[in-house]
Amino acid sequence: MTAPTGGFDVASLKKNALIATIVGFLCGGVIPGVLGLLGYLKADTEPETARKFTKWAWIAFAIIWVLNILFWIIALATGIFSASVSTY
Repeated sequence: MTAPTGGFDVASLKKNALIATIVGFLCGGVIPGVLGLLGYLKADTEPETARKFTKWAWIAFAIIWVLNILFWIIALATGIFSASVSTY
């Protein structure tokens, strides 16, 4: 007997969670990757929980990218990579 899906498209949910896992691990770090993996693993038995994990994987991915971009903008603006050294 299969688990009730509650009206969720499990195949679409698993595909989205798998994409979140791959993109998360490759481009976003461990947190989005693990959340996407949890979403993928829960898709068959608990689709609502899987949807939440997948949503949070994408949110964590976006937050990490925004923080990275802000870091680089601030680093470049403050001259953190300048090669000038002054000795007194």
